[in-house]
Amino acid sequence: MAEKEKINIRIVDIARMAGVSAGTVDRVIHHRGKVSDANLARVNEVLHRVNYRPNLVARSLASGRRQTIAVIMPHFAAGEYWADVDAGIRRAEVEAGRYNVAVRKIFFDQYDRASFDEAVAALAAEPFDGAIIATLFAEQVVPLTRELDAQEIPYVFVDSHIPDCHELAYFGTSSFDAGVVAARLLTDRTETGTDLAIAKIVRTGDGGSNQCRNREAGFRDYLVRTGFVGAIHEIELRIGDKDYNTRQLDDFFREHPRVTGAVTFNSTCHLLGDYLVQRDRRDIRLVGYDNIRRNEELLRTGIVTALVAQRPEAQGYHSVLALCRCLTGTGSVPRINNMPIDILLRENIDFYKTEII
Repeated sequence: MAEKEKINIRIVDIARMAGVSAGTVDRVIHHRGKVSDANLARVNEVLHRVNYRPNLVARSLASGRRQTIAVIMPHFAAGEYWADVDAGIRRAEVEAGRYNVAVRKIFFDQYDRASFDEAVAALAAEPFDGAIIATLFAEQVVPLTRELDAQEIPYVFVDSHIPDCHELAYFGTSSFDAGVVAARLLTDRTETGTDLAIAKIVRTGDGGSNQCRNREAGFRDYLVRTGFVGAIHEIELRIGDKDYNTRQLDDFFREHPRVTGAVTFNSTCHLLGDYLVQRDRRDIRLVGYDNIRRNEELLRTGIVTALVAQRPEAQGYHSVLALCRCLTGTGSVPRINNMPIDILLRENIDFYKTEII
């Protein structure tokens, strides 16, 4: 093969010659992810035959075909956590267009497991080349990733990590450690020997999101390691049902008068915060997650003691670009990309910027 032809060889060309996907070639070249023995042999044979050089292949961005990234994520309203993730995705779409890559979004209800199943079914309705997956329903995500592995389609996780999968990359915080941070923030601000409350959101058909479970595990682990002597009580709240939540919380605090601190493991601490405003209670220390609009307002007034934030816009942005680089063979990305665990207080919230990093 002439030297000029070698220079023009692209990952998509190698994939075509080997009879595999571009994602499979990327996995072989960068020694990550799952590839069958047969496909590994095909790719290596082609790489040897064309005298592959990564620095030469990376010169070409055009794949010759417009590729598609499918995003499976929750519905959201303005000011909510997933709106920030979407803002990062939309920002990255501009750059993705330069790679000849488009983005298609499929939404589900984050409080309804069946809705995620419907989103997965909709995923197969149109062809796609890579996927970004919000991992709230881990039990549903795992079989989906097995199908993607079988089709050799690269995928990226956001929100929380799931072990033992073959994702191209994960962008998000270490959920367990974020739970540890919340425990320390709360216990440092409550009296020794008093009780704590964990507020959970009722979900349809599932025992809670993967993110929340991991955070709770870290939270409880810290309490055990530090010799916490109080009791931990749980209460379930509902999205969009203020009357129900008020009744539940009235009964809860009447039955558990020793509770001086509370935590929620997702972005809904404003549900409990609004109740504390309604009942004019300033004796409960409340820690939550995510700098969404209502949480910030309650933090500024002192109803929320602290927020743990995780830069959702950066997660969405980098997830899209990681898949663009994989699909076009123009670079690689580390597999685990932990975002900073940011601690927001009344004193610093006005200076906090969710920068793309």
